[in-house]
Amino acid sequence: MKKILIGTTALVAVGLVTGQASAAEQIKLGLGGYYQSFFKITDQDQVNGVDYRSDEMVQEGEIHFLGETVLDNGLKVGVQVQLEAWTAANNRGPGDQIDEHYVYFDGSWGRVLLGAENSAPYLMHYAAPSAIVGHGVSEPNFFNFSTGTNAAGRIGQAPSTLINNTSDANKVTYFTPRMAGFQLGLSYTPTVKAGVAAGQNGNGGGWSGSYGNTADNQPGQQEQIVEVGLNYVNKLGPVDLAVSGGYLKGSQEVDTPGFDDLQVWSLGLNVGFSGFTFGGSYINDNRGLDGNNDIKGWDVGLVYAFGPYKVGAAYANSQREFDVGGDDELKMYEIGGSYAMGPGISLNAGVQFLDADSDRASARQDGTAFLVGTALSF
Repeated sequence: MKKILIGTTALVAVGLVTGQASAAEQIKLGLGGYYQSFFKITDQDQVNGVDYRSDEMVQEGEIHFLGETVLDNGLKVGVQVQLEAWTAANNRGPGDQIDEHYVYFDGSWGRVLLGAENSAPYLMHYAAPSAIVGHGVSEPNFFNFSTGTNAAGRIGQAPSTLINNTSDANKVTYFTPRMAGFQLGLSYTPTVKAGVAAGQNGNGGGWSGSYGNTADNQPGQQEQIVEVGLNYVNKLGPVDLAVSGGYLKGSQEVDTPGFDDLQVWSLGLNVGFSGFTFGGSYINDNRGLDGNNDIKGWDVGLVYAFGPYKVGAAYANSQREFDVGGDDELKMYEIGGSYAMGPGISLNAGVQFLDADSDRASARQDGTAFLVGTALSF
């Protein structure tokens, strides 16, 4: 799953049809998911001396397999597996054919997730809203520019205020019941190592079978990662209010020069009133590196919904520090809208602007992207 179910910035595209099981009935799987397809025209500077296409079709989607049963004692037990609607070989970057996959237990005491799923602070986060489904300046499904290896933000991606360092690594997550608007979430990830072939506990999820654990004492690898998410969601008279905060703390498996224990924290806010939604967020990430190598990012956006229409604008800024060679800064602007044709069907259009500045000439560039497309949920 990519950037889904993250507060009002979320693409609410699950729409799962599972057929509620009766008490003690065996789990039966149902289908759901989403699909997004866009045509874009991009005008941007060369990246490290390379010209990129000005026109392109991009698409992203998933088919969700989900089932649930209710035991005689009232405990809900379920499973979810998310299959990417494309082949990894055709994707522009590395990725799992199946990313999120987990089991869960749900009762009056809260909810426990076991498996490959995003962490509690990721799922509970609120950020700048967007009127363009699948886009947005904070962690969209599509990033419409090529930024090279020196640009700010998370390399080659849009500025993001999501705590996504453990991504879909296998983990244990617990959510409390929501009480007086408040909910707490806790996640524990044994280890994160990008590119683990079988994905035992690594970033990217994958299979965790009977062939033992991942190697210990690996330089640059983080372990025993604890994440905490807290949000407050409530309606105060005519105002809808959502506030979120998140924190991540990891530990080096072995002390390594140039590396440090990973620490990340984020804040988010959304306020809704009379069809308007205003929101923004902030993140600080030390990237698990020693010295001045932090990523700091923030975003702000405003969306207005009237009938089947949405229009909005947003801005994001991401700064990446370097011990040597100066700092990078990436700024993104977005204006766009959407039209709900029917249940689970929307047309979307907009324009995005990129301004990447750096003390290094190879990372400086500007760009403009025009996009139009459709988003389906089922």
